[in-house]
Amino acid sequence: MDAFMCYGPVVPDGYGVCYNPHPENILVAITSFNSCGETRSDTFAFTLEGVFREMKELCDAVKGSSDPTVNGIMNNNETKQSGSSSQNASNNSSQVNTSSK
Repeated sequence: MDAFMCYGPVVPDGYGVCYNPHPENILVAITSFNSCGETRSDTFAFTLEGVFREMKELCDAVKGSSDPTVNGIMNNNETKQSGSSSQNASNNSSQVNTSSK
């Protein structure tokens, strides 16, 4: 890991989310106040992990598509796509680490 930073939520019932994209993964830090019963950093991190995995599956499916329209879009944006994602998310009392390659 090159560098990792994190910051807290700016409102009592909000989240602090910091992300650092890399070519092969995305580092994410999620924070919330433990005193707020409406926010759960671990639940947010779990949901975000699922979204990242779905996005990867979609990118992989589109990349393998034989549709010329899709292939044209992918060729124009090929350098912007990342092959896999991983996530580091933290709460004041828990940490979620996942990786898919």
